[in-house]
This record gives sequence, C-alpha cells and structure tokens, in this order.
Amino acid sequence: MANLTTKGWNFLKEVGENELPYNGISMYSKEKVLGFKSSSKIEQLESRLFKVTIALHASTPKNTKPIKLVWKIPAINLKGTWTSNYESDRRVYAEFDAECMLVSRAAYEAPVIGLYDHDDHNIHTFACSDAINTLSLGAGLREEDGWIYCNVIVFKESVPDFSEYELSILLDYRKQRYEHSLSEISNWWASFYKPMFVPEIAKLPMYSTWYSYHQDISVKGLLQECEIASKMGYKSIIVDDGWQTGDSNRGYAYTGDWVPERFPDMHDFVAQVHDLEMKVLLWYSVPFLGKHSKAFQQFKGKFLHFSEEFQAAIADPRYPEIRAYLINIYVKALKEWNLDGFKLDFIDHFIPYEDTKLTAQDGRDYAAIGPAVDRLMTDVMLALTAIKPNILIEFRQHYIGPVLRKSGNMFRAHDCPNDAITNRKRIIDLRLLSGTTAVHSDMFMWNYDEPLEIAALQFVNILFSVPQVSVRLNEISESHRQMISFYTKYWVKNRKVLLDGDLTASGPSENYPLIKATSKEKKIITVHANIVIELPGERDYIDIINAKTSENIILNVLNDLKTYQVCMYDCLGNQVQSDTKVRSKGLISIKVPISGMITLAAI
Repeated sequence: MANLTTKGWNFLKEVGENELPYNGISMYSKEKVLGFKSSSKIEQLESRLFKVTIALHASTPKNTKPIKLVWKIPAINLKGTWTSNYESDRRVYAEFDAECMLVSRAAYEAPVIGLYDHDDHNIHTFACSDAINTLSLGAGLREEDGWIYCNVIVFKESVPDFSEYELSILLDYRKQRYEHSLSEISNWWASFYKPMFVPEIAKLPMYSTWYSYHQDISVKGLLQECEIASKMGYKSIIVDDGWQTGDSNRGYAYTGDWVPERFPDMHDFVAQVHDLEMKVLLWYSVPFLGKHSKAFQQFKGKFLHFSEEFQAAIADPRYPEIRAYLINIYVKALKEWNLDGFKLDFIDHFIPYEDTKLTAQDGRDYAAIGPAVDRLMTDVMLALTAIKPNILIEFRQHYIGPVLRKSGNMFRAHDCPNDAITNRKRIIDLRLLSGTTAVHSDMFMWNYDEPLEIAALQFVNILFSVPQVSVRLNEISESHRQMISFYTKYWVKNRKVLLDGDLTASGPSENYPLIKATSKEKKIITVHANIVIELPGERDYIDIINAKTSENIILNVLNDLKTYQVCMYDCLGNQVQSDTKVRSKGLISIKVPISGMITLAAI
C-alpha cells in the first residue's frame, strides 16, 4: 500500500503487511498521536477470513485525534454496497463520498459494510467489534486506479480521556452469498453481545394503533378492535402514542411523566384485553422529557439537549438518577398494570450534542454516552425480565445494532406507511443482521377504498417478518378483512419457514425483488417483479406468492421434477384452480392472480 495517498492523514503504522490480501491495513491520524503505544495482531480464522485487532495503550488517561484505518481491494465485478442504514442506497460510492458512509454507535446502526458482485456473492464484508462507541465506516472507489478504499475511523467524535482501547475488525473475502457473510457477522457479534431471549409471542402477529388511530385512542374503541383482531389471529396490541396525554398535537411536550390520561384505569383495560387472549404493549419515547412534564422541571440541568422540534428535552443517561427514573417508570407500569411489553422509541436521540461535556463530573458516572446508553438499556431489560421473563421489548430502525439486541427482542422496520416496497426492503435489511431477534414489519395500512388486490400487496410484501397491521378493522370492507384473515392464517401456519428458514434475498440493489425461505421440506418464494424464478425442485412443498401487479409467473425448472398437486388461490384464499402436473425441465409461464399464490405439493 505504499502508493496510498493519505490526503492530510499522517502515517502511523501498517498492520498485516504481506499477510492480508492486497497487503495490509494502514493507520493514519491528522495529528501525531502523543502518549499512546499501539499494538496489533492478525488471525486467519479460515481461508480468506481474517480478524485484525488493534490496541492503544497509555500510562495515564489522555485523549487523541481521530485515527483512520485504511485498506484497499480491487473493484472487480463489483455491483453494490450493503449497509444497515435503511436510508442508504446500494450504489458503488466514490472515495470522496465514503468517509462517512455509515456512522455506528450503541443506539444507531451496526458497524458493518458489505461489497457484493453481480451474482449477489460477497466480495468483501468487514465489521467492527466496537458497537458501543461512535465509529465511522466507509468503502469508496478511487477513480484513478479502480480500487475500493475501505476505512474505519475511530475517535472522530470527541471522546473522554482513556488509557486503553481495543478494536477488532473481521475481514471476510470469501466467495459465498452475501447473506451468509452478513449472517456470520451477526453471529460473531452475538458471541460477545449476548442477544435477549425471544419468547414465542414475539413471533406472532400484532395489531398497532399508530396509523389507524394516532393519538385519537380510547378504551372502548381499542377493545372493539381487539375483539376483531383476536379472531383474525392477532395475539398482541401495541398501544402507541396518545395513551399518556389528552393532547393531540402530535408533539412530545407532554411526555415524560407517563400518566395514562386517556385510560383512567389502565389495569382494567389490560385485563379486558387479556380476556380476549391478547397481550398489551405500551409505547414510551425513552429520552424525551416534554417541556410541560413534571420530569422536565425535576431534571433540569441533566439534559443532553432541548429539541425545539419535539418541544422536549433529551435526558442525559450518564446521570444515575436519570437511569433510575426511567427504569422505575417501566417497572412501575409493569407491576401496576400487568403489561406484557414495551415499545421503547427514539433511543437514537441519545447522542452527544455541541455543548455536551464528555466527562464523568457534576454527578455523571459515565463520561461517554455510548456506554451509558448500553448500561441504561441493559438495566431496563434486567429489571423487567426479573419481573416477567417473557417481557417483550421493541426497538425500530435505526437502533437495531448488536448492542441493542442484548436488551430488545423485537426489531421493527422504520415507519413507511402505505409503502409496501420500502417495508419489504427495510424488513430484509433487518433480517440479514438480526439473527434470532424477532423482525417485525412496519405497521401496514392502506386507503380503505384501495382495490382489494392492491391492498393485499401491503401484506404479501412483509411475509418474511412478523406482521403488524394498523387499519381500523371495524371500518374496512368485508373483503379487506377476509384478505387479512387469509394471509394471517397462512402466515401463522408457515411462520417457521418464513422466519426461521434459510433466507435468500436476491437483488439487494433492486430492493430484493425475489425472496426465498427454505426449510428441510418446504420453500416459500415471493416474487415482486417480472423476473424468472429458478426452481430446482428439491423440496416436497413449494409456495410461490405473486407480490406484483402482473399475473404472469415465469418458472425456469432446472431439473425434472416430481409429480405435484398444483393449487392456485386468490388473495381472499379462494381456490381458483387445482390439478396434478409433472413439471419437466425448461420454462413455464403461469397466470397467477395479483397478490395470489400457487402451491405445489409432491405426490
């Protein structure tokens, strides 16, 4: 890497020269790092899989300027770049765009980048062990030589003084499906950030009040919804924003005290929902102390920031009394109301702001915010599971990294109302990194005058996640209810395949137009574009869902198949065709109803 242009970064050290593919990792800093000794170690875990560990040591705590780690790979057969950030595209980034491609911290994203080829195979995936402190990761093409320059920057954000720091980077150059590389990164993190236990109820359909009601919720209205939802197979209700305040201005000025103004007897409401055989989760905006709350006055001077947009302060989790207050809020609610779970929101707002002092002084027992967030959320989880081991805790994108897998057992796609394609993309992004953590769809909804088959697209795009529905079930048409019932029953029947099967998500650059989940006996395929589906025919049961607005499904049968009982269904579950066929090699075109499916059962 002698020809590497540092662009203002001074050379410190090169790691793994002649050991790693394409030489080694170079370390740079804009200013000389004084008072630290550096050491490094490289381990080859298997062919083309390496772990590089870099450590800094000082005799007394001190600070440093940002340190940049850089290495390069040739951009050969490179199609795109994968990151955990749902807002990023999958393009090949230019080097000048790549320095801040991905920011990762305890409550924001996950420190991993994957480069893949035109056949969806891994070219190079790299991930960092430090998922608590703020890191910047990038991978960008240098125009002058056609190589991708990968980088990790530590200490880019101001940090407290320290004497020891260690960072391991997993470098995967193996030729395999990109999904497998990401899954193995997730397993690597899980070996030292132990994920929270996931009860079965976290993997069953849920009803959410947010899109259907927003803050206009009432005991009577929600009990009516639960009566319908329970009969349709929904096992929990998430009561979102609005239960804690009579204000309907969609802000957060009244959050922080968490007194159920709209639900005068929350315990009784929960009991009535339990009688309908459903669980209850309540929404909380964790960091926000609204300007009209008592908590705002109580904790003045212990804020990270005041948000004019939200009309609420961001509490500073480095104060033990802030952590104790928040934990007690949830523990009290769990004990008094017999809740089953919590939707804990906006955790990604726990960040340092311009005037944040990164010292353990003035009552703070942590200097850095990342470790304090980790402590807060870990203590929340421990306090709640001590009371109810099967407690449900939901987080949503962006706070879905390995650190928060320790304290949450449900990860939800970020808000994308009435946007089936975006919901699908965000769900698959989550599935690729979340391991055993239950991945939930964003609440799907539609205009109540939507044509039936188009409304059904909202459901068939989220089949590889736990469904969360958010329409007024007592107001939608009978046909819409029948569609929800059919696909909910189908999903429950096949959830082991959909959630636990081997997942293949083809075309990350194209928003995953073909998705497959495969178990020992069954394969389920959803097709979202007019593309050919390759069908090896190695499974006894194959379901193909037509998740697009054209009826043609084209199969390329790769081998002579067995004799199958072939059934076709529309999105209401009506069987529209049934016959027995022997599938032989070659192309087959089949007309399948929009949002409908065909099932093949070997005879």
